[in-house]
Amino acid sequence: MSNNIAVPQTKTVPYVLRQGEGRCFVVAGQIVRVLAGIDETAGGYGAMVCEATLDRQAIPLHYHEREHDTWFCTRGRLRIWADGVSRMLTEGDFAYVRPNHIHSYQSIAPRTQFFGIVAPGGWEGFFESAGGEWSEPGLPPVNHPFDFSRMGGAMQRFGVMRVPDAVYADVSSGDATDRVLPEEPRSYILQAGYGKRSRLNAHLSTQVMAPKLSDGCIDMRTIEAGRGAKMPTILHDRTHLSLYLLEGRLRLVLDGNVHELEVGDFANIPAGTGYSTEVLSGHARWLVTAAHGSGLNFWDDLGQPTEEFTFALQAEASTKPFENCNLPDVKIVAL
Repeated sequence: MSNNIAVPQTKTVPYVLRQGEGRCFVVAGQIVRVLAGIDETAGGYGAMVCEATLDRQAIPLHYHEREHDTWFCTRGRLRIWADGVSRMLTEGDFAYVRPNHIHSYQSIAPRTQFFGIVAPGGWEGFFESAGGEWSEPGLPPVNHPFDFSRMGGAMQRFGVMRVPDAVYADVSSGDATDRVLPEEPRSYILQAGYGKRSRLNAHLSTQVMAPKLSDGCIDMRTIEAGRGAKMPTILHDRTHLSLYLLEGRLRLVLDGNVHELEVGDFANIPAGTGYSTEVLSGHARWLVTAAHGSGLNFWDDLGQPTEEFTFALQAEASTKPFENCNLPDVKIVAL
């Protein structure tokens, strides 16, 4: 299959993209693969994967007037500047920046990758406007030509507000504030494994972004479980979801169609679409992002809070919490 699979543009539909598929652009030496955008998520957010080698310098400090920006590091080392602080992200670390907060990032490893959500949707078009199409399997060479003449127009069109007098903060290793979700909306960094954790049906949910912190825009969490762990078929009337597999192998039944996902695969799950999962490997972990509704609240409302960063033993699995479920925007289609 081509490296640049055409994602449906005319309506919001369920689909799966395999690792390496999706609209792909090269922007100043970085590869940005757009997995979903404003059309695919009913305007909720843009979802993308960015890869880069060693950046000679950070991108210019800037802010967005309305977008909420996120980085979930999946490989390498990513330096983040966010609202006056700087941290080094490694695999599993997460960062969030609010609108109007000055920020930047820089890859400082031979190969760095992150999964990002920008909400609301639409800003993902910046990469197409500023960059060029990319169909090669790897990263561009250091001397790969790039037309910077498009960058200024793209920044103006998509509201990238440069702050030339801003100062890049010195990097620090972080503190206890990087190990808990904030109580009030602010930009923050969250170290790997931390967040609001709940156990449900032999699965562990770790919330890294709550709607209350993003002005109601997005709910984002990692889900993980051991071999054989299953979730019932669930449907949301309003909530739009996406799933990105971080580790292991996962069977996803999406709108009645069976997909066996591997690391780097992505699924778009529109409202009104039934979905269920089963872990096929010894362990699997995936990112779930939601917009437009409160559908992901069931992980906390039906589950049990836990301080341990473990998932429940398969012997503890039970679909009983789902019986007679009457939570808003959650329908159990089949146990």
